[in-house]
Amino acid sequence: MKKHLYTIIIAALLVGLPSCEGNLEPEVYNRLSPGNYPETEEDYLTLVNNIYGQFRYNNAWYRYSCDPQSRLILGEIGTDELYIPWEWAQRPQSTFDFNPGYDLFHNFYTRMVPSVTKATYTLALIEESDLEEQMKNRLMSEVICCRAQWLYDLGSFYGPPPVVLDKEKAKNPKELYFPPRLSEEDYLAFVEADITYAMKHLPVKYESGADYGRYTKGAAASILMKMYMQHKRFEDAVKISDSILTYGYGLVSEYSKIWDISNEKNEECIFVLTAPSKEHVNANIYRAHVLPSDWVSLTGAKVVAYDGYRVPWAIYDKFDKEDNRLSTLIKDYYILRNKVPTLVDGRKTGRLRNGAIPLKYGEDPASDGLFCGTDVVLIRYADILLLRAEALNELHGPNQESIDLINRIRDRAFNNNPAKRVNLAMFADKQSLKDYILQERQFELLFEGERRADLIRHDKYIKQAQDRGVTNAQPHHVRYPLPSFIIIEGQGNIKQNYGYN
Repeated sequence: MKKHLYTIIIAALLVGLPSCEGNLEPEVYNRLSPGNYPETEEDYLTLVNNIYGQFRYNNAWYRYSCDPQSRLILGEIGTDELYIPWEWAQRPQSTFDFNPGYDLFHNFYTRMVPSVTKATYTLALIEESDLEEQMKNRLMSEVICCRAQWLYDLGSFYGPPPVVLDKEKAKNPKELYFPPRLSEEDYLAFVEADITYAMKHLPVKYESGADYGRYTKGAAASILMKMYMQHKRFEDAVKISDSILTYGYGLVSEYSKIWDISNEKNEECIFVLTAPSKEHVNANIYRAHVLPSDWVSLTGAKVVAYDGYRVPWAIYDKFDKEDNRLSTLIKDYYILRNKVPTLVDGRKTGRLRNGAIPLKYGEDPASDGLFCGTDVVLIRYADILLLRAEALNELHGPNQESIDLINRIRDRAFNNNPAKRVNLAMFADKQSLKDYILQERQFELLFEGERRADLIRHDKYIKQAQDRGVTNAQPHHVRYPLPSFIIIEGQGNIKQNYGYN
């Protein structure tokens, strides 16, 4: 157990991880060692940047990437908007066979739980430092937000996991220490206190563009808002979104440009993993995971195609054909026919028999086909606006502000066409507007890893699966199982999630 979760080796934080001086560009600090580290402000910046590095950990795969064991796909497993071609991952997706022994459920857990411990340890080091108070508070707040993001996602997938949150325990690990699994209430209270502290010390925006990709007040508040929504604390969600609305975010005018490499650092992105180049630790491998094997680029860009994820045609058919968001859900694409690029209908020809291509990230001209230097978007403003609309409806039933927020999203989707807007008279009660917002969130946030959490929050995750004929879907499947070897190594000290053996 200790091998996987709790042993803290300072060299793992200090040597060979991506870090930087003031920004998030990768640089390896092999000159540092536990004996002389950390001392200067530069050293502490390096330490903090290594915590940011835990989102990907010197590898473009896993964690917050897009392979089947990533946060993105775990946020889609069991939902109506995902098809996976690889049998080892498709079986759990299509049948709700959530076996605790499956690798699908191990990877994110066994990587991010130790990352939480490393963050806790780093906080202890910074807290004991002689740094100037303002810098100390800022760096601690950044680490707190990294940890809070991981705690939110781990909690969403597995319920509160056994993680080291006590700084003394992180500094002085004991061989047989098994941290308790907090209650849902205590877990939220811990993150709430952390984010409240962080929001006092983080800037709304950094003065230096080199610091883009670091946590800000808006990103911190967004994590907490999502946790409030998860726990159905709607009044608190509205209150914290009041702050987010004042931080200067907006909606990119053209939907598909949100993820375009030429439009990075746009007003809609609240938090991203920056990828300055294809060689960067955060290199984006999304396109390779969705492109079909016969895809041809009209710009001559290199292509690597795994013929991977699809969005079922049943979801595609729900879209209004005038909806601009369909531009990122591909049915027609170019192939080579007699050496000539030819447009084909992937649905009619059977080339896309399992669904449309969810292609939100555009081409990177410098890509090698697999790795792209396109920022990975984790939180965006449209998500927050729709969550606020939902929370207001939960509190007050159909109301004008919720309608206005929805229409901000739909105006972009339909080129400000008044005929596509909604109005209060369309909704007889809270449930009707709630159902509408859930569907609008799917249109807006399709294949961004939000669907599972949305369905669970609306108490529809299991029912929707059963309605699709998945008879194995049961109430306990709203949580994934903890990895089976964690339970074995815990020697009775760690309880498996209810419903799993």
